Amino acid sequence: MRKKVIPIRCSPVTELECGEDRVAKGYVPVVVGVGKELRRFVVSVRAFKHPCFVGLLEMAAQEFGFQQKGVLRIPCDAQHFEQVFRLISISV
Repeated sequence: MRKKVIPIRCSPVTELECGEDRVAKGYVPVVVGVGKELRRFVVSVRAFKHPCFVGLLEMAAQEFGFQQKGVLRIPCDAQHFEQVFRLISISV
């Protein structure tokens, strides 16, 4: 039996609820946080080209290297991550 695909809003970033494991086409799951304070988001692939998001990816590369396994993890607090996406939404 196939798992039901959970619909996700078409916004640049959406926080996933616990237990959601399917991601809509055109989106990538990302874990954001430092230490034990982690939150999972779904990010539009279009956001990966924005200079602000590239900065977050560079932070991840410095912290974890380029060989991360599993979900992409970004080492910043969730509030900062959400602020970056508000900025991206305004500039697009």
